[in-house]
Amino acid sequence: MRERQKGFRHDGRFLFHYNLPMTMINHALKGKKVLVTGATGFIGGRLAERLAREEGAIVTGTGRNLDAVPHVAEAGVTLKKADLLDEASMREAMQGQEIVFHVAAWLGRHGGEQRAYALNVAATALAVRLAAEAGVQRFVQTSSIAAYGHPPKALNVGEDQPLDTEQEVIYGRTKALGEIRAFELGKELGIEVTAVRPGLVYGPRAQSWTINMLKLVCKGMPVIFGDGKGHAYPVFIDNLVDGMLLTAVHPKAPSEAYNLCDPVVNFNEWFGFYGQMCGKKPRRIPFWTAHVLIVLNQLLKLGLPLNRPRLRMYALKAEFPATKAQEELGFVSRIPIEKGMKITEAWLREEGYLP
Repeated sequence: MRERQKGFRHDGRFLFHYNLPMTMINHALKGKKVLVTGATGFIGGRLAERLAREEGAIVTGTGRNLDAVPHVAEAGVTLKKADLLDEASMREAMQGQEIVFHVAAWLGRHGGEQRAYALNVAATALAVRLAAEAGVQRFVQTSSIAAYGHPPKALNVGEDQPLDTEQEVIYGRTKALGEIRAFELGKELGIEVTAVRPGLVYGPRAQSWTINMLKLVCKGMPVIFGDGKGHAYPVFIDNLVDGMLLTAVHPKAPSEAYNLCDPVVNFNEWFGFYGQMCGKKPRRIPFWTAHVLIVLNQLLKLGLPLNRPRLRMYALKAEFPATKAQEELGFVSRIPIEKGMKITEAWLREEGYLP
């Protein structure tokens, strides 16, 4: 019989008991009525869970597949089924709320450009309008560093860098347009709007930047291109949530956007963590080979998670520092990547992704 591990339950669902310092907002959200859209997803689910379990907020979470997140309901979150584009259900969810975290978004898994615009731009605008109509005090928009597009050769990409609304990548383009529209409507309708721009969010339950990364390395797929010294921009899920909580209560946050990234690592280091977990050396190929692979991927529909924008990202050595959040909000990356990856590995093993 497997020995019970701290932070786990016998039903296999991971509990986040890290024995870390308390969050930095001193329970300023205690008793506040808070809505989290996308609470059935990775980021929204963890945010809703912590708001209810640790911060003492009265939390409502919206999503479509409510049965997928029993841990969120068990934390005391009231879950409501609501589609982002369903005005009636979203209006109902907004009623009586004081703070809204808008996390739900199109992530590229289903539908194309039209779907992306509908969810990342139109639905964001609708959410701000409905929040203002309901008397919500503050609206926290979850954006992304992808909204910057492929930045120039500047070493540091701060929040004053213009967002790229014409970039090739649909996700980044629509996140940029959605964030800009949220701020415009905030000024027009008199509701406080702030935005967070996370990097690569990893940790327990993360599909894109944890489970998928591990699978690629374990299968021996090429994951490092060239010398592997391009920068990755990770942020551990609980570090991100810390920053999000701060933007909900800090007086300096309205009308401001904040990069939320942990210190950068290069891709050799990033994939090295996953290689250590499964005992395999991450596979490396030259850039010229990667370009050939992209063409074959398109022609033969191989389904590889590789395209030219992503390949450019692997070579990029810019940084998206969280300096502004640190100076204005008191944000701190509490969990360094070494500890974050150990927590992540423990969850992966408990869930059967690793032996």
